[in-house]
Amino acid sequence: MATTQKRPTPRNLFSFSRLKTLHQCPFRYRLRYLKGMKESFRSIETFLGTCVHEVLEHLYAARRQSADPSMDEALEAFDAQWRERWPENIAIVRVDEAPDTYFTLGRDLVARFHAGVFTRDRSDTIALEQRYSVKLSDVVTFTGIADRVGRTAQGRLFVVDYKTSKAAGTDAEFSEGLQALVYAACALRETDDEGALAGYHYLRLDDTRWYEVSRERGETLLRRIHELADQAL
Repeated sequence: MATTQKRPTPRNLFSFSRLKTLHQCPFRYRLRYLKGMKESFRSIETFLGTCVHEVLEHLYAARRQSADPSMDEALEAFDAQWRERWPENIAIVRVDEAPDTYFTLGRDLVARFHAGVFTRDRSDTIALEQRYSVKLSDVVTFTGIADRVGRTAQGRLFVVDYKTSKAAGTDAEFSEGLQALVYAACALRETDDEGALAGYHYLRLDDTRWYEVSRERGETLLRRIHELADQAL
């Protein structure tokens, strides 16, 4: 695995990505988080996800300012993201696919989201790319960034994570079992709500999955994060 050097992640700072990397590949975890070695390439799937996320953030940020971006504007925003952010170290694993394949896919995902979700969405946005930092003990702090935090038309607090993966996740801890739910737990610590919804929206599948997170369940999930972090210390 080709790498470049960067500063190691602080020993006591744990994100969902860090814990997931430790679970999936301890060797990669050691290189990336303990030795500060950054991969010298970026997968085109990751780049696609970044560009799509930026457009979704743009759409909801504009709506917060009482604007109503059209589908053409959304597609123009995606085109600009793709053009301006294109990295030199991009990697395409599948030999039968070209950059244009992913560019076309990204435009399709944005168009379908705008037509199928955004135009019908009547929820209010509280925050976009909301960073959470929760001190779980003297030696463990959980940190994470939620794609969107808002309230439904009925006033329910929710956190949603947008996914561009090919398949939906499962309820396993390092699939759907923790990430958005823990972000919802973090959001609950900042409000008086008794519960929140945690969701994953799969753009390729046009599907959203919601989980109920009570205040009690949220604290249980944060304790589980603490347990996982303790295993790495």
